Amino acid sequence: MSPSVRVSGTKSSDLRLPQYLTLIQLQFEQGQYRQVLDQIRQAQSCYPQSGKLRLWQALAQEALGQTQEAILLVQTLVGNPDPEVAQQARYVLGIWQAPRLRRPSEWLSEIPDLSQLEEAEPPERRLAYRRLQGESTTSSSAAQSVDPSRPGAAEHFDTKLVWVLIGILSASLAILAWLP
Repeated sequence: MSPSVRVSGTKSSDLRLPQYLTLIQLQFEQGQYRQVLDQIRQAQSCYPQSGKLRLWQALAQEALGQTQEAILLVQTLVGNPDPEVAQQARYVLGIWQAPRLRRPSEWLSEIPDLSQLEEAEPPERRLAYRRLQGESTTSSSAAQSVDPSRPGAAEHFDTKLVWVLIGILSASLAILAWLP
């Protein structure tokens, strides 16, 4: 949506505060943070004292990576006369100022970039899949012996394993039956 979005036949400069807030929330939910800031600047020209507009401004700034500016703005809202705005400001401020936890590297999983996979031809897709499988360090040797490009290869492998296990179990039972 552009800043001049029409709602019910009016230009955005003719909107009331609840209508501005609805537009801002929609744009924020769609990830249009720069447009949110533009919309807020426009709304603040009509409603300069609105704590809700400044709270949305801080949220959009933080979403754009301007965390320090957002924190400074929210700190001014903690004493806002509107109790809802003050409570939300304290809540957001608590989250943004919370210490960052350190995560051990084994807790993190690296997600491969598959953005070019859709553009690749089917043989190239299989090659990319095999490369990803080859890079995996946690794969067992049995899983690596299954060719992912053959349909039904995994089921065939599982069937063989079941028959081998049945054979071992049968041989063990036969030996136990012959023992005195």
